[in-house]
Amino acid sequence: MSYGAKLREMRKKLGMTLEDISQKTGFTKSFISQIENGKNSPSISSLKKICYALGTTISELFEDERNIVHTFDKKDYKILKNKTMSITFFANKMVNRKMEPLLIEIDPYSETGTDFYRHTGEEFGYVFEGTMTVVIGNDEHVLSEGDSIYFSSNLPHKLRNKTDHMTRAFWVGTPPSF
Repeated sequence: MSYGAKLREMRKKLGMTLEDISQKTGFTKSFISQIENGKNSPSISSLKKICYALGTTISELFEDERNIVHTFDKKDYKILKNKTMSITFFANKMVNRKMEPLLIEIDPYSETGTDFYRHTGEEFGYVFEGTMTVVIGNDEHVLSEGDSIYFSSNLPHKLRNKTDHMTRAFWVGTPPSF
């Protein structure tokens, strides 16, 4: 259920009209109706005002979504392969996910690309087989089995396997960038 539909449901359970919310927030009935019907996305401050008028908070509005449990069957994973690496997307079927959990496998003497990547968010990687070199700008961070790294994705970065063995790592990026 969308947050707009949740707001409408809350309002009706409280026996409130669009006019009641309008008077408490200063927003027009039309604006509130558009939000409830998913035709308008309010700013956080506007959403906060509406939640306050309903006696709830933004976090409570999204509480149900955080408590949903998803399981994934390995047949549903999406796998992208090129000549030197493979990326398995574990949660690609989940809509509105907040993170992107991945399995990254890099062949010996290979890398994720000649160009550096930069994007919004953060990344966490854990090497569970082999050795991976995480290049961030001009710095190289060599991770062996059991080592991990956490960094801001807005820094230019790429992954390398400088060894003669396959490297495998569990990787999580937020927000999802694929």
